[in-house]
Amino acid sequence: MSELKRPILTMVRRSMHRRISLIMVIKKRELLFSIIIVCVLLCLGLFISGKISYGAAQTAEKYATATIIEDHSQFRYGMNTDFGNVLLYGELSTDSPVTFDEIGNGYIYIEKVREDYTRHTRTVTKKDSNGNTYTETEVYYSWDYVSSEHLATDTIVFLDEPFSYGTITLPVRRLNLADAGVEKQRWNYIYKNSDTRYYYNVTDVSLVGTVFATLSDGTIKNASSLYENDTPTEVIESVQQSETLYLIFFWLAWVVFMVGCVYGFLYLENRWLD
Repeated sequence: MSELKRPILTMVRRSMHRRISLIMVIKKRELLFSIIIVCVLLCLGLFISGKISYGAAQTAEKYATATIIEDHSQFRYGMNTDFGNVLLYGELSTDSPVTFDEIGNGYIYIEKVREDYTRHTRTVTKKDSNGNTYTETEVYYSWDYVSSEHLATDTIVFLDEPFSYGTITLPVRRLNLADAGVEKQRWNYIYKNSDTRYYYNVTDVSLVGTVFATLSDGTIKNASSLYENDTPTEVIESVQQSETLYLIFFWLAWVVFMVGCVYGFLYLENRWLD
């Protein structure tokens, strides 16, 4: 055999030996214990998913069996007679909208958020032309939250019945200043100067959607958030589909957790199993 081939064969043998050594690190007892870990975690996962499924099914049943109300007379009758669980569908608005002077129009809720262009410093590590590392202080600027103020109407009207603001949780969106007709705006901000700017979040003055609630004692209780632009049928379907989504997300996360536990166990030396 030539002198050239001998080093190559030696390297191949060493490589094969390393691979065999890596394989032999996992002992039979460790494999057996890993199977036990998987079984225990699988049983625990089935128990937890059962709880999730039961809770989601209970919620879906409440929504599916709730009475659908879409007119004022039935709504008023339901509140006066302790009607129980209902899905209310209709328009929600206010007779006393609020706004800031620079915005105009009117909203159920409006928030004004201030950001300042702020100077910051940070320490960074760099390398010179010779490969030596050194640190230096770097200056950078960013727009940072400073404060906010908000206005909200006192009363909302849903299906022609007045309620205090906050009885129903309403959606809030970022206001598009151009669409709102604000002329002194740039990139959807109002700039006070080069270092201070504002943006706005609002709840529109008129909304249409569905609310799940309990009617009793002449009012609504335990009201859900407003499902904006969704009919009661669409809300029921969404709640039923969420049960499946919850289970899918849970099992994806749980499988990753199980694999991590087994890998972590096998990574350890586990001499106590000898």
